[in-house]
Amino acid sequence: MGIVASIFMITGATLTMIGGIGVIRFRDLMSRVHAAAKAPTLGLMLVAVGAAIEIGTFDAAVALVLVVVLQLLTSPVATHVLARASYGQVDMALDGEDDLAAFLAARAESGSSDPDHDPDAPGAP
Repeated sequence: MGIVASIFMITGATLTMIGGIGVIRFRDLMSRVHAAAKAPTLGLMLVAVGAAIEIGTFDAAVALVLVVVLQLLTSPVATHVLARASYGQVDMALDGEDDLAAFLAARAESGSSDPDHDPDAPGAP
């Protein structure tokens, strides 16, 4: 079991390292955010599986499952908040239409100060 656990943990650590290298090497913000979100999440899952195999107790497996679930719940939210907070602060070239710019322009025209108010939503004043 030690060899299988080691393979999982080394693979997970390698993916996490690749994500860190991507954060440093990628040129634009959105690529960096993608690298910071995807590879470390999968890397943590693989390390947790390897640790659960190596430890071999039910309590450790439950704790590691909770760690992975917490990571899967918080990583997308944190990535979205980081990308949204940096929007407008960094010059980005986009491939298609900028939906967020259109939303913010419509919100500015309506004079709404509520960041969650969508002027095009049904029932909006």
